[in-house]
Amino acid sequence: MAVFVKRSPYTGRRFRVSSPYGYRTDPFTGQQGEWHGGIDLVGIDSKEVVSVTRGRVLVSQWAASGRSAEWGNYVAILAESGEIVYYCHLDERYVSVGDFVKAGTVIGREGATGRVTGAHLHVEVRDRTNAQLDAAAFLGLPNAVGEAESAGSDYALQVAARCGFEQQTVDYLNAYEFSTELWRKLWLAMDGAE
Repeated sequence: MAVFVKRSPYTGRRFRVSSPYGYRTDPFTGQQGEWHGGIDLVGIDSKEVVSVTRGRVLVSQWAASGRSAEWGNYVAILAESGEIVYYCHLDERYVSVGDFVKAGTVIGREGATGRVTGAHLHVEVRDRTNAQLDAAAFLGLPNAVGEAESAGSDYALQVAARCGFEQQTVDYLNAYEFSTELWRKLWLAMDGAE
């Protein structure tokens, strides 16, 4: 069974965690104990990548050299809350430096650029001092390999994910004609913008 997430970087509902945040076995060398500073995800229903926060695009580039060359084609967004969120290994980028994005804005397409063993999205989160933050916790994901489900554009599921509602709670409220518009208003009150 999939878990609902607070912040999904995909337009589609379902995706899976292919490599969690933290120490892991290096996929290239097989050496144990390699630090993985982000979380790797693979879209199931869609490969379109969206921003998980409101903010400004700091970087939108192909990194050909240096440490970020491992990321290939990537976008970095400075969230209004202060974190910098990196979306790496993209096949395509749809935003430019300086663009303002809202949570849910399509910014690129999952790919296999940079140092990869296959197509996926590497999400990395850093604070203003460049210290890595737990990307799984930031996204509201369990830090383990497995399938997750996002709310997509369904406001009821987005509210449920944010509040920790079980699916049966959403079903119960919907049975009493809890309208899409009311779910949207709740989501807007929690998120602050569409």
